Amino acid sequence: MLHDARPDGVTDAPADIEVRPGGSGANTAAWAASLGTEVRMLARVGIDSGAWHRAHLARSGVRPCLRLDHERPTATIVVMVDPTGERTMLTDRGAGGFIGPGDWDDGLLDDVAHVHVSGYTLFTDSGAELVRLAMARARRHGVTISVDPASTGFLARFGVRRFLDATAEADVLLPNRDEALLLAGTPDPAAAAAYLGGRYGLAVVKLGADGAILARDGDEPLPVPAARSQVVDSTGAGDAFAAGFLAARLGGASDRDAVAAGCRTGGRAVSRIGGRPAPGGPAGAPRH
Repeated sequence: MLHDARPDGVTDAPADIEVRPGGSGANTAAWAASLGTEVRMLARVGIDSGAWHRAHLARSGVRPCLRLDHERPTATIVVMVDPTGERTMLTDRGAGGFIGPGDWDDGLLDDVAHVHVSGYTLFTDSGAELVRLAMARARRHGVTISVDPASTGFLARFGVRRFLDATAEADVLLPNRDEALLLAGTPDPAAAAAYLGGRYGLAVVKLGADGAILARDGDEPLPVPAARSQVVDSTGAGDAFAAGFLAARLGGASDRDAVAAGCRTGGRAVSRIGGRPAPGGPAGAPRH
């Protein structure tokens, strides 16, 4: 992570550089665990830093189900954060880009109430096969499913129609504004939320400082205000929102209250550097 980086065309840009654990799915898992939800996470890592990532996840309260890749390094992301807290990411997916159905185990669903899928998993052929398998198994076990589309760049290359077809089994979609507009083919976030809510049953469009829009099939889209916070680093804000929303919903909150919880957790995330909460926190509650 390059924090307070200023790439302005000169040969050297001043920056504070730190190495931190990350990844969209891992960030969501860590935030959900910090909120008291029991979480297990499936991921593929390299032997170069697999033990380090396992330790960080476990310290955050997550049960890591990591598959070791002996040929490729763990995914690495360079995150450049500007003075306003906005970030740009350079992504090398490494071992994570090769996760596939061979990494699945039906035991992952034991006593599980919900499966959350990071859209990044879909953007390789093997990952898409894994998502199809996981969703089919989740359906067979009566487990609900949510998907975070993850990235407009990867999403556009993957294809909107292909994404909608591949995630049709999901119950909840959690896109940000740009992802929602791309998927719905409209410039209006409320219209995009309504369209996606009609397809999935429930859609929550994340709007950053503008809060979120909740859309359930057949209902008028409902705006939910953001929680007040000082923006230091927007890295992982959407992941934290997903964790807050899902943890609250699994705990029995109404959809609107769950969205408000997502906004609060996202607000907490942007007020600190990095995509994860501070280690530690409560344990227990529903499995996710």
